[in-house]
Amino acid sequence: MGRIAKAYRARFCALLRGVRARKLDLALVWLSRQAQQICDTDKVSVEAALTRVVERIRLRLEAWQARRGPSPAPEVTTASPTARRFYCDAGLGGLARWLRAAGYEADWQPHIADDVLLAEARRLGATLLTTDSLLMERRLLRDGLIPALWLPPTLRAPDQLAQVLRELHLPLLAPRCMNCGGPLQRVDKEVLRERIPPRTYRWLDDYFLCQRCDQLFWHGTHWLRIRERLREARRSG
Repeated sequence: MGRIAKAYRARFCALLRGVRARKLDLALVWLSRQAQQICDTDKVSVEAALTRVVERIRLRLEAWQARRGPSPAPEVTTASPTARRFYCDAGLGGLARWLRAAGYEADWQPHIADDVLLAEARRLGATLLTTDSLLMERRLLRDGLIPALWLPPTLRAPDQLAQVLRELHLPLLAPRCMNCGGPLQRVDKEVLRERIPPRTYRWLDDYFLCQRCDQLFWHGTHWLRIRERLREARRSG
């Protein structure tokens, strides 16, 4: 069994445990059959087929749980679903930027070694986000010593963001610097006049400086597009 398929099976079992389902071994047999049927019919990869089946089950369970009462616990190896800081693995730089735009501090380093990644996440008290199913088998994650959430590597960054917001029940907050994650502070445009493009200066009044890296931001058309994508992610979540 491939690593990604194994991670999907673990995710499927976690969803069923959230509603106290029994006979998980039979459920896993059903999952494999459903995925294989989709593979044969639609000529897609096993990973894509598993994505469809698991997502369909998640939606059904959420609808069923909504009719009964409280939603099931989020699929995260910690009892604290409201963590406000994240550490993204080396392959999730795009997700880190989206999380910052959504208002959450998200650390990321390219080419970071797994041991360093785990040590930094634990030191910062951050929730680890990873697409590495093998990493999720580490004792620190398996035993819940570091809160962690596995994300399917087939998802695009905005879809990964939607999954994080959904499974950890997180709202959109005031945006942070997408470059480094630092807090943004509104600054009078006259103070920044020399740094603002002349055309932008004439039609916009609100400007923000990152308190960590001093990067300048304003709510132009690019930010409006980002904000709409964030709202779409939140609705999906």
